[in-house]
Amino acid sequence: MKRRNFFGAAAAAVMILLLSFPRLSLEGARNGLLLWYQTVLPTLLPFMICTNLVVSMNGVGFLTAPIAPLLKRLLGISDSGCFVLLGGMLCGYPMGAKNCSEFLSQGCLSLPEARCLYAVSSFPSPMFLAGYMMAKASQSAGTALLVPLWKMAAAVYLPIFPMFYLASLLYGFHLESLKLQDKNGKAHRKAARTLSESVSRFPSLSLDEALMSSIEIMVKIGGYLMMFSILARFLKLLPIASPKLTCLLVSAAEMTTGMEETSKAVSGLSGVRMILAAGAFGGFSGVFQVKSVTKNAGLSIRHYILWKILHCGLACLILTLLLAFPR
Repeated sequence: MKRRNFFGAAAAAVMILLLSFPRLSLEGARNGLLLWYQTVLPTLLPFMICTNLVVSMNGVGFLTAPIAPLLKRLLGISDSGCFVLLGGMLCGYPMGAKNCSEFLSQGCLSLPEARCLYAVSSFPSPMFLAGYMMAKASQSAGTALLVPLWKMAAAVYLPIFPMFYLASLLYGFHLESLKLQDKNGKAHRKAARTLSESVSRFPSLSLDEALMSSIEIMVKIGGYLMMFSILARFLKLLPIASPKLTCLLVSAAEMTTGMEETSKAVSGLSGVRMILAAGAFGGFSGVFQVKSVTKNAGLSIRHYILWKILHCGLACLILTLLLAFPR
């Protein structure tokens, strides 16, 4: 009851703030919705529709066939796990978490494997990275410090491997994998057949149903972007002497707005690192988006936040090491 009272008081305070500063609220809402319409919607919605169709029509194996052998050898994950990881990388926030939650609900993933994938399957999409992030990083770095796309991509995606291995130790996934195998591999093949049967239990969706399901999630994302863009607009007015600290606070609220502010206020390698960290963390707007599509009690949003903080640190470390060597 006390928790409900706290959030009720917080909601009332936000309402008073919006009414007290209508111009700033309108500007923040407009920026968030424009960001959703111009950047997020065209980069995420097509992939989301296709992902729903692939899953409902039992096409997971066809999509993951080229990369699944490599991921299985490196990470020891199942076919469904390969799809969750690949979908999260291609589609961006929050599709990896959405697929992870749905696959766990359908029995396509065990809880330890789902927890490991929940820790590593949320990333900025390649389209967002190559387009928006690289543009802002180049603007911040200037002509004196051009950062190649492949180094930014490596810094974003390479942390998958150390993070997954650490998560597998913490959640016991490596022990589960050993139990699935006997000397002849019979238990492993049996588990794989059960997994394939679980994937086939997903309800078949028509194009209209896949479209409406995807639009529902996109509306949620748009709502969170609008709310956190308003918050970011108010954060920019705080009497903070350090531009870097202001940019960090804005990036922590909403990553895309934070990247925009960082590209204007912080120059050089520091600005590039801050833009990279914003993309790796995803902002609390991204955290709430992930929470909205997570329907399983076994997947902890608190753990997710800690994993994203670790992702920030590893991404910045990898970029620093890569920039220390000539192109």
